[in-house]
Amino acid sequence: MYPTLFNIGTFRIDTYSVVWFIALSIAIIFALKRLKLYELDEDESRKIMATAFFCMLLGSRAPEYIRNWRIYYNSPSLLLDLNRGGVEEVGAILGAFFGALFMCLFSKKISFGKLCEVAAIPALLAISIGRWGCFLNGCCKGIESKFLTAVHFLNDPAGVYRHPVQIYYSIFAACSVILLLIIERKILSISIRENKKFYPVIAPLALILFS
Repeated sequence: MYPTLFNIGTFRIDTYSVVWFIALSIAIIFALKRLKLYELDEDESRKIMATAFFCMLLGSRAPEYIRNWRIYYNSPSLLLDLNRGGVEEVGAILGAFFGALFMCLFSKKISFGKLCEVAAIPALLAISIGRWGCFLNGCCKGIESKFLTAVHFLNDPAGVYRHPVQIYYSIFAACSVILLLIIERKILSISIRENKKFYPVIAPLALILFS
């Protein structure tokens, strides 16, 4: 495990934040490139996605703030300390979902269903990459095990091994991305060839696979 990437004087750069930043950056770039695939207005989509991203950040931290509101009320400087309580994916997804939904209600150019189709696969890709940050940080670890894939985490006593569920999660998310890309290609080719009405398919499947 490498929770600290490097230090600049007394300022610590943690691996968890860097890996998740890279994961989210790649996901955003990927999502922007997918806008043309669903014939969405790029300028309007960027505004909605920016709002959804902000709401995602709030949603990812909201459960921690709610659970320990007294601590943050007494020490507001801790609000930006992501190492305290970490972030939660369910909260992040709900935050992005409702942020985008709210913006789409006031947009005449963007279909919320199509926007979800655009974002679903990049979101799983972000999870696949970002979970390595969890593994290197030693958080979100699994139960004790003697299985051949079990590893020793830094915060555990000597001789204690656990399932690296972060890696399992990453691999499954990557497989989900590949599967959804294949399904999406088939659906879009049929839709274009037969001029069928659009129905969201990829986003619901992504949510099922995520759960």
